Parts: sequence; structure tokens; C-alpha cells
Amino acid sequence: MIHDWNVDQVIGQCQKIYHGANDPHLTGFVNWPCKQDLYRVKFAVDEMLKNTGTFVGELEWLEEQEKEKMWKALNERTMG
Repeated sequence: MIHDWNVDQVIGQCQKIYHGANDPHLTGFVNWPCKQDLYRVKFAVDEMLKNTGTFVGELEWLEEQEKEKMWKALNERTMG
């Protein structure tokens, strides 16, 4: 298999959509379709993950991601 995508670019594209959904200078007429696009991406990724097997080390990796997410949230709470 040829790895011909860049995950940072994929995330960057999603962030552009996110900013479009939250732009206070635009109306809901423009924001809502952006949010719909985010949902479409989410639904597609959820379906792909559901139909993909579990790999060695995957559960540990997911647990580590959740820990990092929790620590980030806690740090933002104490700093903010």
C-alpha cells in the first residue's frame, strides 16, 4: 500500500471547516453547512473505524490518547 495522504493536512482541512462553522462574522446560513460537513466527516470516519479490525497495541494507544486529552482539559481548567 502506498501512503499518499498527510494526516496533518486532513486535520487542517477539518479545522478550516470548524472555523467556518464558528465564524461570528457569518450567519447561520453559512455556518450551518460547515457544521454539516463536519458531521459528514465524523459519520464517515465512525463507519470506517467500525469496519476496521483491532490491531496489536491499539487499545493501549487509545488509552494513552484519552489520558493526554484528560490532562490537557485539566490543565486548561486550572490555567483558565
